[in-house]
Amino acid sequence: MHASFGKRPVRRRTRLALTTCFVATLALGGCTMSETQQRTTTGAGIGAAAGAAGGALIGAATGSPGTGAAIGAASGAVVGGAGGYIYDQNVKRSDAESEADELRRENEQLKQQQQQQQQQQEQQPAN
Repeated sequence: MHASFGKRPVRRRTRLALTTCFVATLALGGCTMSETQQRTTTGAGIGAAAGAAGGALIGAATGSPGTGAAIGAASGAVVGGAGGYIYDQNVKRSDAESEADELRRENEQLKQQQQQQQQQQEQQPAN
């Protein structure tokens, strides 16, 4: 039987406190991380949660939900972290391509303006 404090067992309260601290650490730690680190960490966290849930379900079916959850969380964190990193790189590439397209348009506009100015100068009679 679990030791009780109030209506909830101590073990459950400890788990809740640890989870709350973990989430707070991720939230506050994100303030000093780069976008790449934030996306990778977010992916790892989501992957770990999903992996733990799936692993616990599979583990429960085989008789060891704790082991299944641990394996699922570890593998989910790796896959989620990799997914977050790949997503970040894709976003950066897309942003760079958009910026390059904008610069090309601006360059083309400047070339056209320069050509128009040259044509106007050629059409003016020399004094």
